[in-house]
Amino acid sequence: MDTVVLPAAFALGFLSGFKHAFEPDHVLAVSTLLHEEPKLSRALRTGLAWGAGHTTMLVGGVLLVGFFRLPVSESLLAYFEVPVALMLLGLGGWAVWDASRRITALRKHRHDGIAHYHVGAHPHPHAFSIRRAGWPGYAVGLVHGLAGSGALLLLVAATLPSLAASLVYALLFGVGSILGMGLVSLALALPFLAARKEPAFYSLLMGLSGALSIVLGVALLLAL
Repeated sequence: MDTVVLPAAFALGFLSGFKHAFEPDHVLAVSTLLHEEPKLSRALRTGLAWGAGHTTMLVGGVLLVGFFRLPVSESLLAYFEVPVALMLLGLGGWAVWDASRRITALRKHRHDGIAHYHVGAHPHPHAFSIRRAGWPGYAVGLVHGLAGSGALLLLVAATLPSLAASLVYALLFGVGSILGMGLVSLALALPFLAARKEPAFYSLLMGLSGALSIVLGVALLLAL
Protein backbone atom coordinates (compact mmCIF):
# COMPACT_ATOMS: atom_id res chain seq x y z
CA MET A 1 0.00 0.00 0.00
CA ASP A 2 1.66 3.27 -1.09
CA THR A 3 2.26 6.41 0.94
CA VAL A 4 -0.87 8.07 -0.42
CA VAL A 5 -3.38 5.30 0.19
CA LEU A 6 -2.32 4.52 3.77
CA PRO A 7 -2.77 8.09 5.14
CA ALA A 8 -6.10 8.24 3.34
CA ALA A 9 -7.11 4.99 5.07
CA PHE A 10 -6.09 6.45 8.44
CA ALA A 11 -8.11 9.62 7.82
CA LEU A 12 -11.09 7.49 6.84
CA GLY A 13 -10.66 5.50 10.04
CA PHE A 14 -10.81 8.67 12.15
CA LEU A 15 -13.91 9.95 10.34
CA SER A 16 -15.58 6.53 10.53
CA GLY A 17 -14.94 6.43 14.28
CA PHE A 18 -16.45 9.89 14.73
CA LYS A 19 -19.55 8.87 12.76
CA HIS A 20 -19.69 5.56 14.62
CA ALA A 21 -20.41 7.37 17.90
CA PHE A 22 -23.73 8.63 16.52
CA GLU A 23 -25.23 5.19 15.88
CA PRO A 24 -28.63 4.76 17.61
CA ASP A 25 -27.58 1.98 19.99
CA HIS A 26 -24.65 4.07 21.23
CA VAL A 27 -26.75 7.20 21.68
CA LEU A 28 -29.52 5.37 23.55
CA ALA A 29 -27.15 3.39 25.77
CA VAL A 30 -25.28 6.52 26.85
CA SER A 31 -28.54 8.44 27.34
CA THR A 32 -29.56 5.99 30.05
CA LEU A 33 -26.34 6.80 31.92
CA LEU A 34 -26.64 10.59 31.82
CA HIS A 35 -29.85 11.28 33.68
CA GLU A 36 -28.11 11.35 37.07
CA GLU A 37 -25.18 13.47 35.99
CA PRO A 38 -25.65 16.92 37.54
CA LYS A 39 -23.06 18.73 35.44
CA LEU A 40 -22.01 18.93 31.81
CA SER A 41 -18.45 18.07 32.85
CA ARG A 42 -19.65 14.79 34.38
CA ALA A 43 -21.72 14.01 31.28
CA LEU A 44 -18.67 14.68 29.11
CA ARG A 45 -16.61 12.36 31.30
CA THR A 46 -19.17 9.60 30.76
CA GLY A 47 -19.02 10.06 26.98
CA LEU A 48 -15.22 10.10 26.90
CA ALA A 49 -15.13 7.00 29.12
CA TRP A 50 -17.46 5.26 26.66
CA GLY A 51 -15.03 6.11 23.86
CA ALA A 52 -12.08 4.85 25.89
CA GLY A 53 -13.82 1.53 26.57
CA HIS A 54 -14.81 1.24 22.94
CA THR A 55 -11.23 1.88 21.82
CA THR A 56 -9.86 -0.64 24.32
CA MET A 57 -12.03 -3.37 22.84
CA LEU A 58 -11.18 -2.42 19.25
CA VAL A 59 -7.44 -2.45 19.87
CA GLY A 60 -7.73 -5.74 21.75
CA GLY A 61 -9.66 -7.27 18.86
CA VAL A 62 -7.09 -6.11 16.32
CA LEU A 63 -4.27 -7.54 18.43
CA LEU A 64 -6.00 -10.91 18.81
CA VAL A 65 -6.74 -11.18 15.11
CA GLY A 66 -3.23 -10.02 14.18
CA PHE A 67 -1.24 -12.16 16.59
CA PHE A 68 -3.24 -15.35 16.19
CA ARG A 69 -4.22 -14.77 12.55
CA LEU A 70 -7.83 -15.50 13.36
CA PRO A 71 -10.22 -15.61 10.41
CA VAL A 72 -12.72 -12.76 10.40
CA SER A 73 -16.11 -13.64 8.96
CA GLU A 74 -18.72 -10.97 8.37
CA SER A 75 -21.46 -13.51 9.12
CA LEU A 76 -20.03 -14.16 12.59
CA LEU A 77 -19.65 -10.46 13.38
CA ALA A 78 -23.43 -10.12 13.50
CA TYR A 79 -23.50 -12.13 16.73
CA PHE A 80 -21.48 -9.40 18.46
CA GLU A 81 -24.80 -7.54 18.50
CA VAL A 82 -26.22 -9.99 21.08
CA PRO A 83 -24.41 -8.55 24.15
CA VAL A 84 -25.27 -5.04 22.94
CA ALA A 85 -28.95 -5.95 22.68
CA LEU A 86 -28.94 -7.51 26.15
CA MET A 87 -27.16 -4.46 27.56
CA LEU A 88 -29.74 -2.14 25.98
CA LEU A 89 -32.52 -4.20 27.54
CA GLY A 90 -30.84 -4.02 30.94
CA LEU A 91 -30.06 -0.29 30.80
CA GLY A 92 -33.48 0.49 29.40
CA GLY A 93 -35.25 -1.57 32.05
CA TRP A 94 -33.25 0.15 34.78
CA ALA A 95 -34.08 3.62 33.41
CA VAL A 96 -37.80 2.82 33.12
CA TRP A 97 -37.87 1.40 36.66
CA ASP A 98 -36.03 4.44 38.02
CA ALA A 99 -38.39 6.80 36.21
CA SER A 100 -41.47 4.99 37.56
CA ARG A 101 -39.98 5.06 41.06
CA ARG A 102 -39.42 8.80 40.85
CA ILE A 103 -42.93 9.46 39.52
CA THR A 104 -44.43 7.38 42.33
CA ALA A 105 -42.39 9.28 44.91
CA LEU A 106 -43.38 12.60 43.35
CA ARG A 107 -47.08 11.71 43.52
CA LYS A 108 -46.68 10.72 47.16
CA HIS A 109 -44.98 14.03 47.98
CA ARG A 110 -47.76 15.95 46.28
CA HIS A 111 -50.40 13.89 48.03
CA ASP A 112 -48.77 14.82 51.32
CA GLY A 113 -48.90 18.48 50.33
CA ILE A 114 -45.20 18.81 49.48
CA ALA A 115 -44.71 19.86 45.87
CA HIS A 116 -41.01 19.13 45.58
CA TYR A 117 -38.80 16.19 44.82
CA HIS A 118 -35.05 15.80 45.12
CA VAL A 119 -33.53 14.46 41.90
CA GLY A 120 -30.65 12.06 42.42
CA ALA A 121 -28.33 11.62 45.35
CA HIS A 122 -25.97 14.13 46.92
CA PRO A 123 -22.67 12.29 47.51
CA HIS A 124 -19.81 13.82 49.43
CA PRO A 125 -17.80 15.91 46.92
CA HIS A 126 -14.56 14.15 47.79
CA ALA A 127 -15.92 10.61 47.97
CA PHE A 128 -14.90 8.14 45.30
CA SER A 129 -17.69 6.49 43.37
CA ILE A 130 -17.77 4.24 40.34
CA ARG A 131 -20.17 6.61 38.58
CA ARG A 132 -18.09 9.73 39.25
CA ALA A 133 -15.00 7.94 37.91
CA GLY A 134 -16.77 7.13 34.64
CA TRP A 135 -16.59 3.35 34.90
CA PRO A 136 -20.20 2.70 33.80
CA GLY A 137 -19.50 4.56 30.55
CA TYR A 138 -16.26 2.63 30.09
CA ALA A 139 -18.05 -0.71 30.60
CA VAL A 140 -20.78 0.19 28.10
CA GLY A 141 -18.10 1.22 25.61
CA LEU A 142 -16.38 -2.14 26.01
CA VAL A 143 -19.59 -3.98 25.14
CA HIS A 144 -20.10 -1.78 22.09
CA GLY A 145 -16.50 -2.18 20.93
CA LEU A 146 -16.92 -5.00 18.43
CA ALA A 147 -20.56 -4.46 17.49
CA GLY A 148 -22.11 -2.64 14.56
CA SER A 149 -19.72 -0.81 12.27
CA GLY A 150 -17.05 -1.25 14.94
CA ALA A 151 -16.98 -4.95 14.10
CA LEU A 152 -16.37 -4.06 10.46
CA LEU A 153 -13.14 -2.39 11.56
CA LEU A 154 -11.67 -5.87 11.97
CA LEU A 155 -12.42 -6.57 8.32
CA VAL A 156 -10.80 -3.31 7.22
CA ALA A 157 -7.80 -3.79 9.52
CA ALA A 158 -7.21 -7.24 8.05
CA THR A 159 -6.60 -5.64 4.64
CA LEU A 160 -3.84 -3.33 5.90
CA PRO A 161 -0.22 -4.31 5.19
CA SER A 162 0.97 -4.81 8.79
CA LEU A 163 -0.21 -5.21 12.36
CA ALA A 164 1.26 -1.78 13.17
CA ALA A 165 -0.86 -0.18 10.45
CA SER A 166 -3.92 -2.01 11.73
CA LEU A 167 -3.28 -0.72 15.25
CA VAL A 168 -2.84 2.85 14.03
CA TYR A 169 -6.12 2.53 12.12
CA ALA A 170 -7.89 1.17 15.22
CA LEU A 171 -6.48 3.92 17.44
CA LEU A 172 -7.52 6.67 15.01
CA PHE A 173 -10.96 5.11 14.75
CA GLY A 174 -11.04 5.11 18.54
CA VAL A 175 -9.98 8.75 18.82
CA GLY A 176 -12.74 9.67 16.39
CA SER A 177 -15.29 7.73 18.44
CA ILE A 178 -14.09 9.39 21.67
CA LEU A 179 -14.53 12.87 20.22
CA GLY A 180 -17.87 11.94 18.66
CA MET A 181 -19.27 10.50 21.86
CA GLY A 182 -18.01 13.50 23.78
CA LEU A 183 -20.23 15.69 21.60
CA VAL A 184 -23.11 13.21 21.83
CA SER A 185 -22.97 13.11 25.63
CA LEU A 186 -22.96 16.91 25.88
CA ALA A 187 -25.95 17.17 23.54
CA LEU A 188 -27.85 14.46 25.43
CA ALA A 189 -27.10 16.00 28.83
CA LEU A 190 -28.57 19.41 27.96
CA PRO A 191 -32.27 18.38 28.02
CA PHE A 192 -31.76 16.36 31.20
CA LEU A 193 -30.09 19.30 32.93
CA ALA A 194 -32.77 21.71 31.68
CA ALA A 195 -35.50 19.40 33.03
CA ARG A 196 -34.04 18.93 36.52
CA LYS A 197 -36.26 21.71 37.90
CA GLU A 198 -39.36 19.94 36.56
CA PRO A 199 -39.30 16.50 38.24
CA ALA A 200 -42.30 15.10 36.35
CA PHE A 201 -40.91 16.02 32.94
CA TYR A 202 -37.46 14.87 34.04
CA SER A 203 -38.83 11.44 34.97
CA LEU A 204 -40.79 11.16 31.72
CA LEU A 205 -37.66 12.01 29.73
CA MET A 206 -35.76 9.33 31.60
CA GLY A 207 -38.52 6.80 31.01
CA LEU A 208 -38.64 7.62 27.30
CA SER A 209 -34.89 7.06 27.02
CA GLY A 210 -35.25 3.69 28.73
CA ALA A 211 -38.24 2.63 26.64
CA LEU A 212 -36.45 3.44 23.39
CA SER A 213 -33.43 1.44 24.57
CA ILE A 214 -35.68 -1.57 25.24
CA VAL A 215 -37.31 -1.26 21.81
CA LEU A 216 -33.94 -1.13 20.06
CA GLY A 217 -32.61 -4.06 22.11
CA VAL A 218 -35.58 -6.21 21.08
CA ALA A 219 -35.20 -5.11 17.44
CA LEU A 220 -31.53 -6.13 17.41
CA LEU A 221 -32.34 -9.58 18.78
CA LEU A 222 -35.14 -10.09 16.28
CA ALA A 223 -32.85 -9.07 13.40
CA LEU A 224 -30.37 -11.88 14.09
